[in-house]
Amino acid sequence: MQALRVNSTLQGGKYRIIEKLGQGGFGITYLAENTMLEGKVAIKEFFFKEYCERDNATCHVTIPKSDNREIVERFKQKFIKEAKTTFKLNHPNIVRIHDVFEENGTAYYVMEYIEGESLSDMVTRRGAIPEAEAIGYVKDAASALEYIHSKNINHLDIKPSNLVLRHDDGKVLVIDFGVAKQYDAVTSEGTTTTPVGISYGYSPAEQYRKNGVQAFSPQSDVYALAATLFKLLTGNTPPEAMEIQEDGLPVAELQEKHISRLVISAIAMAMKGRHDRTQSIAEFVGNLNSDATVVIPDPAEAEPKRQQPEVKTIRTFEVGGVLFDMVWVEGGTFRMGATSEHGSGAVPDEEPVHSVTLSGYYIGKTEVTQALWKAVMGSNPSWFIGDNLPVECVSWNDCQEFIRKLNALTGQNFRLPTEDEWEFACCGGNNSRGYKYSGSKYIDDVAWYDGDSGDKTHPVATESPNELGIYDMSGNVWEWCADRYGVYSSGAQTNPKGPYDGSYRVYRGGSWSFNPRICRSSFRTDISPDSRSSYLGLRLSL
Repeated sequence: MQALRVNSTLQGGKYRIIEKLGQGGFGITYLAENTMLEGKVAIKEFFFKEYCERDNATCHVTIPKSDNREIVERFKQKFIKEAKTTFKLNHPNIVRIHDVFEENGTAYYVMEYIEGESLSDMVTRRGAIPEAEAIGYVKDAASALEYIHSKNINHLDIKPSNLVLRHDDGKVLVIDFGVAKQYDAVTSEGTTTTPVGISYGYSPAEQYRKNGVQAFSPQSDVYALAATLFKLLTGNTPPEAMEIQEDGLPVAELQEKHISRLVISAIAMAMKGRHDRTQSIAEFVGNLNSDATVVIPDPAEAEPKRQQPEVKTIRTFEVGGVLFDMVWVEGGTFRMGATSEHGSGAVPDEEPVHSVTLSGYYIGKTEVTQALWKAVMGSNPSWFIGDNLPVECVSWNDCQEFIRKLNALTGQNFRLPTEDEWEFACCGGNNSRGYKYSGSKYIDDVAWYDGDSGDKTHPVATESPNELGIYDMSGNVWEWCADRYGVYSSGAQTNPKGPYDGSYRVYRGGSWSFNPRICRSSFRTDISPDSRSSYLGLRLSL
């Protein structure tokens, strides 16, 4: 027996079990009666399915293996904390907690019973939901999320099954705060180290990474809410975040349901990478209502000609059916080398720190992929094979030949970045927040390195980007720079090109096979220009 029997009582007869409503990995939910108030309630019981059993005679929850007691107790305390966190929330679109207690060797919390159905069950029953109706449900959930975000809490598990439609007033309530995280109001750092679960199709990419949501970022719930709206409108669960980053959002599924371009645009913007996506719940709701620029083009509609801005933030190029993006890096002055955030990890050739002023330039949003290399060169030298993997096993001299052919095909002047351009872009340019790695002080947020790479390269743009929206400048593969290697000068420089002589060329960024110290933004090294390796690739500049 796992669930409590019908008509079992708790708290000395105060609560009577009517029926079991459902069971997950960590708990069993019951419909019960408050016998004193003669009203229905829902009761959630902590029951770690993998490790717990129940004594048939006493209903007492047991842990047969003593080795498991510590982990079960830890998760039970988390269960109690979930109840306490939810109890403090007072919002009409959040389920109310009435009581929490320990009994039968486990813990329970009592919450309001919602006469209704989850949005997941509704979609299963009805199929795709009409646009206006679906947006109404999402706005109810959005109101609850804005409220919890104001208290520095992320829900981190928004999905149709955790949104319940109450039949008597048609309101949607947010339930299940089991993986919610509270963050410190001053530092925005998570106050717990509890692992965050994954809901496939609804969890953004950062939730797949260790410490990916350790800092408060409402954007994670924004993504999940937009994914929920996608499900309601299409009847289909959206692809996983990694697939969307690689292949794009399947907007055709929305268009087939005749969803308005405005709503498609709002969903697409909210389901991008963390730093590119819609930044708040309020902004997402505003995009559903406003006349914001629609990013999904309609070829049937002729757009009036207008003068293009002098500088585009991103330029997209195409070669042989392969698209690739170049990101504009606005010119500026920065301190190059081992600045204070690198601490004792710095090595002598990262010093002295010196001032560099650069004019604006474009740099690759990602490392050059095998698909692009094949489109230009007609062959693939890489050890690890995959179109969206970075090309590797290319020498500096190979890169020059690739660039020559690429320029002939495009009429552009692509090149390798100078070492100074590379570091400025890696550090976030004028938007730099002073991180040790490209985009974060935590390497797991932004890099594939020796520790999480599985001893291989990974598809580009599957970790978080840096402050400029550039991916993988820490880790994955090393990247060739244009410069010959030389020692730093302490004097200020403007648009430097590196030494005029020397045999070796610079390469930067670390890779899948190197430790975090090597993946820092200021680390530099050199090698012969005819060297090739499975950890060595390139990024373009323009």
